[in-house]
Amino acid sequence: MVIMEEKNIKLLISYDGSSFLGWQKQDNPSTIQQTIEEAIRDTLKTDVNLIGCGRTDAKVHAISYVANFITYTRLSAENLKNAINSKVAPEIIIKEAEEVPLNFHSRYDAKGKIYRYLLTDVKSPFLKNYVTYVKPAPNLDKMLESTSFFCGTHNFKAFQASGNSIKNTVRKIDWIKIKKERALVDKTIEVTSIEIKANGFLYKMARNIVGAILYAGWEKFAPEKISSLIESEDRKLSPPTAKPEGLYLKQVFY
Repeated sequence: MVIMEEKNIKLLISYDGSSFLGWQKQDNPSTIQQTIEEAIRDTLKTDVNLIGCGRTDAKVHAISYVANFITYTRLSAENLKNAINSKVAPEIIIKEAEEVPLNFHSRYDAKGKIYRYLLTDVKSPFLKNYVTYVKPAPNLDKMLESTSFFCGTHNFKAFQASGNSIKNTVRKIDWIKIKKERALVDKTIEVTSIEIKANGFLYKMARNIVGAILYAGWEKFAPEKISSLIESEDRKLSPPTAKPEGLYLKQVFY
């Protein structure tokens, strides 16, 4: 008699979120979580609870998203990865799979994340789902100047979207980097990348920060106004949320 052992499998996932309603499972089946769970169920012939490192919204992408699930199986992590990839939607790839301690939790054990946001003032059919189009082009110097006011430990309640019950809205932003790059598929197009590293992000916090950086770049307010927005703790006073298409979860730290 072969006894199957309990295993905690950690997955490193890339996905194109263009046609999905975000990570978190809903009544509608078009979510990343449910799509992967179905592929795992087809592989293992049993249901699993796939735990994600956080929620990403509709049309948001991930370069290296982390999730884990506990199951009984004789399959190795590598064989599980290959089997899931053969069944899951083509917009999703399991980059890595490994067995981790049973007490590992992809969300609660995360120490920090990097989000990456891409924008351009050039329209392109190749970039419409992956880079946010903005017009006019924002002033890069003003954008860079605004980033210093976000860094450090602050109450980011003014940059949290409604619809979340989290009570502790204090987070630490380690750095925000902005630079010009060339679009991968069309080197004639210049893209601005904004990367934010923090110990955690509130609901839509990354996109709300980008929205404020853009307002500073468009010179709709002075960069130092960021400080008073943070101190206000009032979401209604902050600029609109940046569009989802340009956002990527780049890395999760443990």
